[in-house]
Amino acid sequence: MNVLSAIKNNYGKYIAKGVGVAALSLCAYDSHVLGKIKADEYAQHQDSENAYDAFSPTQYLAKPSIVVSKMKDAVYHYSLEENVRHFFNSAIGYFEGFGSELVSNAVPFTLGVGALLTKGKWCKGFAWGTAAYGAFVFLKDGLGLGHASDLSKKF
Repeated sequence: MNVLSAIKNNYGKYIAKGVGVAALSLCAYDSHVLGKIKADEYAQHQDSENAYDAFSPTQYLAKPSIVVSKMKDAVYHYSLEENVRHFFNSAIGYFEGFGSELVSNAVPFTLGVGALLTKGKWCKGFAWGTAAYGAFVFLKDGLGLGHASDLSKKF
């Protein structure tokens, strides 16, 4: 019974901490998903740039030579088939996308950290701020209130 009475006496604190954890988990989820998207995008872009950079020298020779031509062709095919660069470019793209989305979600992230790490009235204040920001985002972006929609405009 002692545990239940402790929870009953401090339920506001636990709700505020839960709001902080929810805000941080939503920010992390958004950042992770955008990081995965940017990882693929960045790696494929770098692969295409590498393919062009490897192909371009094969189009000319300083002097006519079959050996040099075959050597350039072998280097070109090797650069197309290696995948170590793709792995590192995926990591760069992931961290780039993750960081950019984390910066984009700076307000809910800061409010969530504040709700999670502070105590007392500050904790509850950050939780109320997080809830207010969530309601604002839901009304503005979820329901579209306050947005002028050019697609549904009456002529």
